[in-house]
Amino acid sequence: MLWSYQRVFFGEITHEKNRQLSDISAREKWILVVMAVVTLWMGIGSPYFTRRFAAPVKMVLEQMNTRNVIEEVAAPAAVPVAKAKNSAGQAAAVNENSERLASR
Repeated sequence: MLWSYQRVFFGEITHEKNRQLSDISAREKWILVVMAVVTLWMGIGSPYFTRRFAAPVKMVLEQMNTRNVIEEVAAPAAVPVAKAKNSAGQAAAVNENSERLASR
């Protein structure tokens, strides 16, 4: 892999028309500079971004927790089917889990 990389990026120029190609244009340099500045700003000034995203993230987490509680409450109804299909040891574990969920 390293050999391929060296040949592609540091190898000899085999086509003469490729000698006149520039490495990077002024527009590309400015794009890279702007991206670097934004990246540094996001890293150094991260509280600015985390403050802005805190409320929406909290709302999504609350919605997910509510959904999990609803699914956990509905899960014990399926326990008898699981007992019939599983072996005795697995049925005991399923029963134990359903009791734990019911106590919530």
